[in-house]
Amino acid sequence: MVSVSRHIRVLPALVLLLAGCAPAAAPPQAAPAPTELKVGAVLPLTGPFSASGGYFQQAYQLATDEVNGAGGLDIGGKKVQVNLKILDDGSDATKSRSLVEQLATQEKVNALLGGYDTVLVQAQQGVPDQYKIPMVEGGGAASAIFTRGNKYLFGTLATIDDLGNITMDFLKYWIDQGKLPKPLRIALAWENTDHGKDYQAAVNKAAKDDPGHFQVVLDQSFDLNGSDFTPLLTQVKAANADSFLSDAHLPDFITMHRQYTQLGLKHKFVTYGARGPDQKGREALSSAADYLVAGLWWTPALTDQGSRKFTDTWKGKFNVTPDWFQALAYDTARVLYAGITKAGSTDGDKIRDALAGLQFEGALVPGNKISFDQTGKPKTSYLMTQNLPNNEVAVVWPSSIEGAKPAMIPMPGTT
Repeated sequence: MVSVSRHIRVLPALVLLLAGCAPAAAPPQAAPAPTELKVGAVLPLTGPFSASGGYFQQAYQLATDEVNGAGGLDIGGKKVQVNLKILDDGSDATKSRSLVEQLATQEKVNALLGGYDTVLVQAQQGVPDQYKIPMVEGGGAASAIFTRGNKYLFGTLATIDDLGNITMDFLKYWIDQGKLPKPLRIALAWENTDHGKDYQAAVNKAAKDDPGHFQVVLDQSFDLNGSDFTPLLTQVKAANADSFLSDAHLPDFITMHRQYTQLGLKHKFVTYGARGPDQKGREALSSAADYLVAGLWWTPALTDQGSRKFTDTWKGKFNVTPDWFQALAYDTARVLYAGITKAGSTDGDKIRDALAGLQFEGALVPGNKISFDQTGKPKTSYLMTQNLPNNEVAVVWPSSIEGAKPAMIPMPGTT
């Protein structure tokens, strides 16, 4: 009789023998290489922001055509064609978010390019995190965009609080040169959005911190997309200020400065934030826009090689001189594509991680580099320009920028 203990000793050996005879487990299959990259964007191609939205559309398409014309985007060593789909939100925030969701859920895009205008970008910004689809945006500049804990949203525009800071540094320099009164009396007008509130806060902080240089004598908001700024400008006139600082989007800038001129207002220094040298503004206002100062993310007046090449390319393709809108939208698309190439994948998480650690060289923005902090906020900066007669523009600050010229302060005809 065979003992039970013998059976127990034999069983483990049998199990090992059978295991050795079993076929090896198949290695995990690599994800199939993508056949195309789907990228979506929602822009204001109609409505109040249609001019700027059109610029973004052209720039996104230009960057995409360059990639496809070179054989496609390198993703994991394979060249893949980019399929760019752009939808029109009509400058409506509710519609803007809905359409971005459509791109995510119906079109199944791999990545997103942001809209234009802070309000519209803020409407869109929850969608990337909800669906884990990375978005790079270059059309919203309020600092609040980067305070909401989003992990899949990245910006290329230096935020408006920094625009206020560089403007006040610029003014302090000219006050110290004896070209502007000390303290400088400021009439401040700002659009009632997070964009405008950033600007207002920066100006007021500078005045509070340095009352010897600055005194805000009027601090007044206005509604976006206004048609009559006469009541506001009447307050500006009554404030008896030395300078007029306004944060406005392009349509409001054109309307406001036309009415400013019609009312015969004059100040030793006038700025509309990031507006002034825009081609649409110069066309609408003609010589009335001369000597306005603006804080910009880019200008065709820059003389570095990349800026000259982009300006020549844009003129050759569209027969117009580009503004910052086109340059930043072009940079925005190139940053997204660089992030996808770095990721080597169309997976949303991998693209997000690649963008978070990206150091994009050869950008058009001042310093020619774009990277992000942990909130997705860009590590980029501003420069200051001044309009000159005959539709010319000069870089006037910082003085360290190649080709920078001294500003004409105070404005001619106000001494």
